Amino acid sequence: TRLILSSLLAFFAIGIIANLGMTFGNWLEGQLGSFDFVGRFLSLTVEASQVLSPGIVGLLIGLVSMSFGSRYGQEAVLRISGMPARILTAVTSAIGTGVLIYGLGSGLNWLYQYDEPELWTTYPAIIAAVIMLVAGFFIDAKRPFPIGAVTYTLTRSLLNIIRSIEPLIYVIVFAVWVGIGPFAGILALTGHTIAALGKLFSEQVENISEGPLEAITATGANRLQTIVFGVIPQIVPPYIAFTLYRWDINVRFSTVIGFGGGGGIGFVLVQNINLLQYRQASVMMIAIAIVVMSLDYISSRIRTRII
Repeated sequence: TRLILSSLLAFFAIGIIANLGMTFGNWLEGQLGSFDFVGRFLSLTVEASQVLSPGIVGLLIGLVSMSFGSRYGQEAVLRISGMPARILTAVTSAIGTGVLIYGLGSGLNWLYQYDEPELWTTYPAIIAAVIMLVAGFFIDAKRPFPIGAVTYTLTRSLLNIIRSIEPLIYVIVFAVWVGIGPFAGILALTGHTIAALGKLFSEQVENISEGPLEAITATGANRLQTIVFGVIPQIVPPYIAFTLYRWDINVRFSTVIGFGGGGGIGFVLVQNINLLQYRQASVMMIAIAIVVMSLDYISSRIRTRII
C-alpha cells in the first residue's frame, strides 16, 4: 500500500513539475532574445517527457507485474503436479504472451497510427497466445526458467546491434524521419550513446570485487543493503568517468553528425565549404578545435579527480 501510494504521489508531482516547466519554457521564449532557443529547448524537453511518461509508466507497471506474476506463478506451479500444473503453465504463458504482444503492437500503433490497428495488436496477440497455449502443454512446468539470463542475452544483443551502426548512418535515417536539423542529430547521438554506455556499465557491474559483498553479507545485511553499500560505491566513480568520456566523444561526433543533416555547427560548416566560403569555414574549424580541446581538458581533469 505504501509503495502504491508513494508511486501515485510521485507521478502527481512529476506531472505538476512538467506543467510548470512547460509554462516557464514558453515564457522564456519571449524573454531571452537571441537565447530564445533555451526556452524552446526546455518546452520541447518537457513536452517530450509528457508524451513518453504514459509509456514509461506502463512499462514499469508491466515489469513489476511480470516480476510478481513470475514469482507467485512459480510457487503455485510447485504446489501442484501432473496435468493441472501443465494447464496452469499453458494458460499463464498464453495470457502473458498475448498481453506482451498486444502492448508492443499498441505502442507501434501509437507511433505510426495504422489504418487497421487490429492487424498489429489484436490478431498477433491472439496468434501468439494460441501458440504459447499449445506449447505450454509440452513444457515441464516445474523446470526453472532462466529469465535473468534470457533478459541479459536479449538486452546485450540489442545494444550490440545498435552500437554496431555508426551515428552518421543513424542521423541520415532520422533526418528522413523527423527532418534535417538538430533534433535528428540528438536522436542519433542518444541512441548510440545509450548502447555504448549500456555495454560499459554492464561490464563494470560484472567485474566488481566480491570481497566487499561478502563482508557486508556476513554482517547480516539484506539484499538491498548489500547493493547500496557494496555495489553502488564500486560502480559510481566508473559510471561518472564513462559518462564524461562519452560526453567528450559526442562533442567531437556532433561536427560529423552535421555533415549528414544533423544540424549544428557541422551543418553550417559543410554549407560554407560548398559555397566556397573558406574564410568562414576556417574560422569554424578553429572554433571547433578550441572547443574540443577545452572540453577534453576539462573532462580529463574531472575524471582524474573522480578516479
